[in-house]
Amino acid sequence: MPSSSSASSTFQLEYPTCNCGKPSSMRKSKTKENPGRRFLGCGNYEKGKKFWDYFYWIDPAPKEKQMEDNIQALESQNRALLLKCQERENFVQELVKENKELKKKLVAVEGVMVSYK
Repeated sequence: MPSSSSASSTFQLEYPTCNCGKPSSMRKSKTKENPGRRFLGCGNYEKGKKFWDYFYWIDPAPKEKQMEDNIQALESQNRALLLKCQERENFVQELVKENKELKKKLVAVEGVMVSYK
């Protein structure tokens, strides 16, 4: 009877490779904005140097950070909408002004037409 051999396999997680060719590695953020938040970054990353070409957050942003980001996005959208409203209001004012001038010209033309009758 043939003997059976047991093979043990180990699971090794492979992280994405950066464009520089080095595999990324997992780290924990030490910043005030994202304390302890895990991320993948280029294996060549060194504090104070460029991230190279690979960076990916593993953990979601803290709720407070998400809320701050959402508020900032909404404020930005609000400013853009206010600017559009102001531009449209200016456009409407120009149209009102032009309309008044055209009405004056129409009254003058109608006056000339009456004199030809």
